[in-house]
Amino acid sequence: MNAFVLPREGGADLLEEREVPRPKLRPRDILVRVRASAMNPVDTQVRDARGKFKPADLPAEEFPEGKILGYDGSGIVEQLSDEASMFQVGDRVYFAGDIHRNGSNADFVAIDERIVAKMPTSLSFAEASAVPLTMLTAWEGLFESMRIPTDCHQSVRGKRLLVLPGAGGVGTWAIQLAKKVGGLFVIATASRPESASKAKELGADLVISHRDPLLPQLKAAEIDGVDYIYDGYGLATYALQYAEILKPFGQIVTIVPDFSKGMPNISVPLTFKRASIHFELMFTRAAEGIEMERQHDILATAARLIDEGALTVSIQDKLPWTLKSLQEAHCMQQSGQAIGKIIITRE
Repeated sequence: MNAFVLPREGGADLLEEREVPRPKLRPRDILVRVRASAMNPVDTQVRDARGKFKPADLPAEEFPEGKILGYDGSGIVEQLSDEASMFQVGDRVYFAGDIHRNGSNADFVAIDERIVAKMPTSLSFAEASAVPLTMLTAWEGLFESMRIPTDCHQSVRGKRLLVLPGAGGVGTWAIQLAKKVGGLFVIATASRPESASKAKELGADLVISHRDPLLPQLKAAEIDGVDYIYDGYGLATYALQYAEILKPFGQIVTIVPDFSKGMPNISVPLTFKRASIHFELMFTRAAEGIEMERQHDILATAARLIDEGALTVSIQDKLPWTLKSLQEAHCMQQSGQAIGKIIITRE
């Protein structure tokens, strides 16, 4: 098969197109003919020597030809392994993948069926590929880590969630899920008019700027604090401000613990508030082999909600399936200016 391969960590210009062997199937694997693949920050972090995930951190025997990136994808089931039973050849599926295996920047990808679901029938392959990783990250952070009920339960009536930033890949799902599934009052942050507009379009009740102090903006809106914070920017960067605005018994979930920065000491104020901090990583289930079927269930639920019109997909660009497009997509992703997902597609 053909694949876009990263021979070693570094710039996007290192990516190259090669002919490589088709992936070998593990007992619960399915082989998917890839139709589209979406970009995520993790792609650039694995590729870039400065990123928190590096190819050198991964088992070398899995990547004799170099690393194949791509942690979101959609396509058609081509083959089933002996123990695979959840799909049939020809099914249209979508998935986020496994950080410890080769990804979707290739003609075919082998993936454990337990982290795959049938894609929404209302979406194209390109649109479906934009959903899994960021949606799973938002869902797990909200409804598993912070244990927000998924039925708009009266126990969370009137409670407030801050999503920072609101128009990022995860933020766009966190806003929608918190509103439509959790029933929360959602405050999103934005730094540009276009990102503020996107957050409002997705259902945010209030949009404030994360370039300005958060507390005065909340006070100006007559809001005395927030019960939940979804941090998609950097816990170390905003920790002191989060400690100011979080209400007693409040919870923070972060997907960016800022490995390269020192963490301000907020233990005293958070202790007095009996607050808690959670760390979310979508790859944990596959990496640890724990409750992997749960991601199948979440993806299946999301597909239903999308088909019902409750959730919408945010896409910035669809690019043709070429090496040049993939390199361009890496640069666009790393610019930090994307609103919605960047897709490379065969459609």
